[in-house]
Amino acid sequence: MKTKPFIALDWGTTSFRAYQVNGTGEVTDQVSAAEGILAVNDGRFEETLESHIGSWDKALPLIASGMITSRQGWVECAYAECPAGVADLAQAITAKTTASGRAVHFITGLHFNSQSIVHDVLRGEETQVFGSMSTGAEHFITPGTHSKWISIAHDGITGFSTYMTGESFSLFRNHSILGRLMQDGSQDEKAFAEGVERAFAAPADLLHLLFSVRSLGLFNAIGPEKLASYLSGLLIGSEVASASMGHDHGAKYMVLGTPALAANYLNALKLAGLKAVAGDPLCAIKGQQMIAHEAGII
Repeated sequence: MKTKPFIALDWGTTSFRAYQVNGTGEVTDQVSAAEGILAVNDGRFEETLESHIGSWDKALPLIASGMITSRQGWVECAYAECPAGVADLAQAITAKTTASGRAVHFITGLHFNSQSIVHDVLRGEETQVFGSMSTGAEHFITPGTHSKWISIAHDGITGFSTYMTGESFSLFRNHSILGRLMQDGSQDEKAFAEGVERAFAAPADLLHLLFSVRSLGLFNAIGPEKLASYLSGLLIGSEVASASMGHDHGAKYMVLGTPALAANYLNALKLAGLKAVAGDPLCAIKGQQMIAHEAGII
């Protein structure tokens, strides 16, 4: 797809990523910072934005997605309803001109009427999925603070489920007694797989299994430098067991995330006997490009 050049902005809860993109979709410059929306004080989003990309051409349209469009973000955009395609999100774009003269176009997130939790929502992952639809995958997983399992059909997103796996790991690792026996160490694949397999064996028993992080550490069955990997395996294994329940095991899954985190999910999916591959880490840019082009912005 050939379009006009633009700036892609992926601004989430914990991270800021911006890219200069030329007409063929190639990234020509980029900047990232651990300065998500929760780190922005007193609503100073424009100042924060300009501190990172102030030297970039202000005439370029800026396409923004992620938690920046949430209630805690810069401009709250009403969710679009599932099922939704590129055209639905293009029609729901909210535009704003900043004091410095930038034209910012905010892509909203999606709402899904969930059978289990009634209301489920996402922001930002929709651009990743639309940017990856041509791969032929049927289910997409976007691991992170809140992991999403997203299903598609007929070139649109039909539904999704959210799992608080990343946030739970952080809470248990840093703010519970489970972390007291842990020591820093590199990812241990054996300990991770043990956690995954234990979760698979008792998928409804996570609250009981979590105590094994402490008990196995107390009796030196798992070394302190491996306990975090084991905890990660328990949580991701529980997520995979729940999210894939009832799915066709011959379906193709794609994991859209950072390489290290995607590797953990790919390992867990393989242990579950599911077919999964890693997606393009920059697929959100392509998704933004598709939506903005449909809207006539670029």
